Amino acid sequence: MSPMGWVGFGVLCVLSASSWAIPDEGGLGLLERQGLVYGVVGVVAMLLGWRRGSAWGSSRDSSGDSSWGWRRLLRVGAAMVGVFGVPIAVVVWTRDWVAETNRSALFAMVPVVVVLAVAAGADARGARRFLVPALAGLGGLLLLLPLSSVGTVQGWSMLALVMAAVIVAGVSSVALYRLLRGVRLVEALAVAGVANCGFLLVCSVVRGEFAWRGGALTSAVGFASLADGFEIGLIVWLLRGMPPVRFASRYLLIPLVTVLESFVVVRPEPTARLGFGTALLAVGAGMMLWLKDVEEEAMLSLR
Repeated sequence: MSPMGWVGFGVLCVLSASSWAIPDEGGLGLLERQGLVYGVVGVVAMLLGWRRGSAWGSSRDSSGDSSWGWRRLLRVGAAMVGVFGVPIAVVVWTRDWVAETNRSALFAMVPVVVVLAVAAGADARGARRFLVPALAGLGGLLLLLPLSSVGTVQGWSMLALVMAAVIVAGVSSVALYRLLRGVRLVEALAVAGVANCGFLLVCSVVRGEFAWRGGALTSAVGFASLADGFEIGLIVWLLRGMPPVRFASRYLLIPLVTVLESFVVVRPEPTARLGFGTALLAVGAGMMLWLKDVEEEAMLSLR
């Protein structure tokens, strides 16, 4: 990956970890606001593509197919929803039953899912070596998080729903790495924006939270929403060029950056558990980033 790619990856991790410091504009539900943000991203990307003469039929995939076609368009859109929309919707749907720390622990399993998905689709020797670092990082995060008991059948069912979203997000990110090869960034952003806008707004309507009002679109261009849009652009850009196993390490790096920020802001009392958990998380994330692949190209396909 190019130096600019590494810079973009670092910016994404810091931006995501520091989202707690960005004030929310309020006034809209999360599903509705995020749906509008994705809609703005999709519209802007389409306008930029048309202005620059981007021909949707000119993008070529690894097989040389120069036509988007409805089948490929739907596959890319579904995978984009799997990476972006499904986790957002599940977080909103389960937030009254699943503690935030429990959700964070489950989403730290995405690197494990990605490693297993890549190993199942291609050369397992190249992917299996990342399984131990992924599990190490997960173990470190579990030491750091104060996990809550579930207690009820409904709570366990909601926990299972979060786990399903973790699997969907991991498998979709692996699929997108192959699907987006040869696709222009503006086209990928347009599909991501339109697909997730429709999905999230439908989810908002189903939950009875959709309440379009004057100034609603303004909420989609506020500071927090602009940060979200920038983050979406970075993720789609990196999905096109960063190997999925390495890109999945962000699920460990983002909590690590948050922990380091808490050391500065909160200054918690040092404990053996805190130190060992942070070290394990850092080692797991670092090994996933820097461990050398046997044959990275052989790890692309997801059968």
